Amino acid sequence: MQNPGPMPDEELAAFLRAAKERGVPDDSVVGMLRYNGWSERRIYRALSEQYAGILGVPVPRRAQAAGNARDAFLYLLNFITLGFWTVALWQIWDRLVNRWFPDALSSSAGSELREDIAWQVALILVSFPIFVVVHSLIGRELARRPELYYSAIRRWLTYVALVLTAIPIVIDAAYTVQQLIMGQLTIHFFLDTLGLLVLGGGIFAYYLLTIDPPKRTS
Repeated sequence: MQNPGPMPDEELAAFLRAAKERGVPDDSVVGMLRYNGWSERRIYRALSEQYAGILGVPVPRRAQAAGNARDAFLYLLNFITLGFWTVALWQIWDRLVNRWFPDALSSSAGSELREDIAWQVALILVSFPIFVVVHSLIGRELARRPELYYSAIRRWLTYVALVLTAIPIVIDAAYTVQQLIMGQLTIHFFLDTLGLLVLGGGIFAYYLLTIDPPKRTS
């Protein structure tokens, strides 16, 4: 009967032992293993077992439930308030475009601008300060605990936010191309689309670039 060979975790443990014996830094080992498809969880679990064997004591475990719930709360509140003030900001831009280039189908043509944007301004005044406070709390926590950059909760919620941001951008861009092909691209529609692309594209780019920890400069 053919020998099935070492199990994946045994292979990982053997690699870590060999790297440790030859003095390879842990950061380099983790980077190589991540590049070759190993998850952070399995790498650090194997490293914990290795250090527990070297030191003769198990690596202490921190209770994760409360921390995970707090992280989920902060990220959800961050993205919800982000959605509130960005949508309100785009709606204000849309109202202003309607004023500058009136649309015959617009229902706000005869209303006062203050009445037309009062709700959006109120929403920004309430949600934006909350967003700034929560975002700064998250930033301080990431600076204090860089390992949170690889938190499953953080990465999942950030990617969900990226998908939700990308959907209207893609749809609006496709609709703009359709209007251009049909020769019906008005300045009113162009400015509306431009506002959405700048606002949504900026948010998408920011969270895409900050999902991983900043590169260390030597």
